[in-house]
Amino acid sequence: MVLLVSFLIGVALVQQWNWETTLALICAFCGFQAEHPLVLQIKQRKSWQPRYWFWGVVYRGIAGAIALYLAFTASGVLFPLFTIYGCAGLALMVDAISVFRRGQKSILNELVTFAAVCLVVTFTYLVTTHSFTPTAIRLWGLCSLYFSGTIFTVKLRKIRKQDSLDAALKRLGIYHAIAPLLILILYYTGCLPLIPALAFTVLLLKVFVIIVRYSGIVPLPSAELQL
Repeated sequence: MVLLVSFLIGVALVQQWNWETTLALICAFCGFQAEHPLVLQIKQRKSWQPRYWFWGVVYRGIAGAIALYLAFTASGVLFPLFTIYGCAGLALMVDAISVFRRGQKSILNELVTFAAVCLVVTFTYLVTTHSFTPTAIRLWGLCSLYFSGTIFTVKLRKIRKQDSLDAALKRLGIYHAIAPLLILILYYTGCLPLIPALAFTVLLLKVFVIIVRYSGIVPLPSAELQL
């Protein structure tokens, strides 16, 4: 879902669709799918699973071939394109290491993953127009902040044994206090239009409802009860 929405935001920014846009979608999808067999093989580290290697090679091969072709056709934006390719590869490496260390569900790893997937916004714009605009980077940042917020809401609903509801609520509140501040800075410095900035309020309203709902079941400390 995050991949598709990011792609559609990139298309909306471009306001056109050509065959390179279609290739961008296929490339992004195959690159995203390449992570799954890699993760499964790492989890089965004690046994060789040929089917995981096969599908991993297929997905990475398709994504790599299309990525190189798009770089060849969009030679005017090679630097930002290869920057995106490098960031995607780095995110895959971070994810593989996290899986190996049994930390795939860590907040840091999921933040990196969401940021990498949201690069599809900028990628779609670059390969469709063969040009660069800072707005594509700003929308990538907005998408990353928006979708990363779901990390904390999901972890609030699925609290691990070593965690607590109070700690999960604090993380949720801290993130959704910092993220709007960053968006306000981008807006008031002219880096982000008003309507995309206002889109973040939808998530804030949802988070507000969640915090009010869950805060009602958190027992008050004894000192506060005495007051």
